[in-house]
Amino acid sequence: MITIARIDERLIHGQVGYAWSVVYKSDAIMVIDNEISKDKFQISLLQMACPAGVKCFVCDEDKAVELLNKYAKKKIFVVVKHPGTLLHIYEKGVKLEKINVGGLYFKEGRRQLSKTVYVDPEMEEIFRKLNSYGVALENRTTPTDTEEDLMKLM
Repeated sequence: MITIARIDERLIHGQVGYAWSVVYKSDAIMVIDNEISKDKFQISLLQMACPAGVKCFVCDEDKAVELLNKYAKKKIFVVVKHPGTLLHIYEKGVKLEKINVGGLYFKEGRRQLSKTVYVDPEMEEIFRKLNSYGVALENRTTPTDTEEDLMKLM
């Protein structure tokens, strides 16, 4: 089962490894990214960033669907860089009740929704589609922050 699905362009870092994973106790952290899953150096860096005792998976979207179905009874923290990744796995049958949007940073063509979330029109459309499927979308930078409904921020 997915303990939390988080969108954060930094993937595994201090907040994910040592704040979020404490609140959302998980057997594993799964990074889902089609490009990074092919880069052995990036994979090794992400594995080193995982807290001790927590398994780290780095896989592409299709492998993630397979593993999330295979380990449905395990507690898995999912982290991705882009909302499109979560839309893809949802449409392939992975159940997502809620998505935490915490780290989409400034880039040209993005507009600011909160202190750490900037979105472009493609992302907004993906969020609307996920929301139309009944997936709750919340914005928090850290687990102690108050949840904000992302749809109200758009």
